[in-house]
Amino acid sequence: MKKRYVAVLSAIVTAFSPVASFGADESTVSETTVSEEQNQQTDLTEQFSTFITSQYDEELETLTFDDAVEKALRNNSSLNNLKASMDLAETQLEIQYLEAYSSEDGFSGLISFLNSQSSYQNSELSIVAQEESVKHSMKQSYINIIELQRNIALSELALKNDELNLALSKIKLSNGKISQSEYDNLNLAYNTAKEQLETQKDTLEMEYVSLNILMGTDINKRYNFVMDAVYEPFELDIPVESYINGKVALSNSVRQAEKSYETTKQTSKLTPLNSSEIGGYQSAQNSLNSAEMSYEDAKDSVYESLYQKYNSIVQEEKDYTAGLDELKLLQDEFERVQVKYLNGNASYYELLTAQYNVAEKENTLLSSVYSHMLLSEELTNTELM
Repeated sequence: MKKRYVAVLSAIVTAFSPVASFGADESTVSETTVSEEQNQQTDLTEQFSTFITSQYDEELETLTFDDAVEKALRNNSSLNNLKASMDLAETQLEIQYLEAYSSEDGFSGLISFLNSQSSYQNSELSIVAQEESVKHSMKQSYINIIELQRNIALSELALKNDELNLALSKIKLSNGKISQSEYDNLNLAYNTAKEQLETQKDTLEMEYVSLNILMGTDINKRYNFVMDAVYEPFELDIPVESYINGKVALSNSVRQAEKSYETTKQTSKLTPLNSSEIGGYQSAQNSLNSAEMSYEDAKDSVYESLYQKYNSIVQEEKDYTAGLDELKLLQDEFERVQVKYLNGNASYYELLTAQYNVAEKENTLLSSVYSHMLLSEELTNTELM
């Protein structure tokens, strides 16, 4: 927006109602989360990939998350249309300003300009919010693919165990050690697991297509995916209520509602001076009350949402800590079974089962890390609120 007419307008508007700030300054909100130095944490992907990992094909292009985001931002039609409309709106806004400044029709031109200015400023906020939303959606899609790849690898590992168990059970059936119904149940479970694996693969293909659509690339294109899995406990050095209230004041939706409320407050002060209609003042007051309610509702909604996310993060961290202890026990058990197997005191099936238990827990922990990353971003990034 052109600084010239904004400055002049500010002088005019101040005489009627000073515009409140969008909220507390970011620096007043104290938090100890992922800083520039803390962000250099170890990628946990390898740590939780003892037996399974994401697919990697040397013939495929490696797609980093930053590259994916860049493609998605360029391709997003809503964002591009919003930016194009903003260019037109800026030109129209300057024309409205000139008309309002030279109008002899009281304050009607100024009221019209104030409303247009508020709409324009909210659109500016919407662009930033849309960009952050695209980035976050891309991160979710990216993580979905990585997790599906790992889940498929885990299912394939489980299927190997089931195949061996089914073969052993067939021998037991022939020796009369299990019944036909027991064997049939095991066979049914094995076939069901095979079907579920195929369903996972189909889901992965759909996720590939969705990702390519987001980026505007060939839907048949496949990549090697690279994203660090970083776990950083979420810690606050102020009460959680104070932290969340600070984020609420800075959130995008609340700032937009506040801007609309302040503009309505300004126009309501100008309306009685310009209105010749009996209901003009009352209509302005109704609009003011409605805008104030929308502003308060926006604050309450964001506060409740952020508090839920904070509680989810706290629970994720408790589960993650407990999961690490469980993983250690499973790793110790695998080592014991491995020694017993080498000494002929454990079967290969027992070894595979112990191996699978470790792989399953590692996969759960890595999924928890990714979930924690997404929740932390949703709690700290005010443009997503």
